[in-house]
Amino acid sequence: MRHTARRRGRRGRRGGTKIPVITLAILAGQIGTAYYGTGTTIGGSRALSTLNSFQSFYTGIDFSDRQFHGERLLMGYGPWVAKRFLGAIARPRISMRGLPISLS
Repeated sequence: MRHTARRRGRRGRRGGTKIPVITLAILAGQIGTAYYGTGTTIGGSRALSTLNSFQSFYTGIDFSDRQFHGERLLMGYGPWVAKRFLGAIARPRISMRGLPISLS
């Protein structure tokens, strides 16, 4: 009688992580927009004004003028909503097995 070991999990799965290309592109675009889109500085600091602009993409509140700007929510959440709906429609037709990237 021959005993065989049972395999657990999926075959060929090695535990490597893939780089989410579209997610990184969205974040890089938002950070670039926050950095280059702000002409003013908060207390003379460009870093604080960039952080303020970036957080306003997700909250809508600008801490430098203490106002709510609803149009900034579109810049923050718009790309993620588009990624969600377009990602379900436009699946890549080629196999990306073995590549260290992921289109997510």
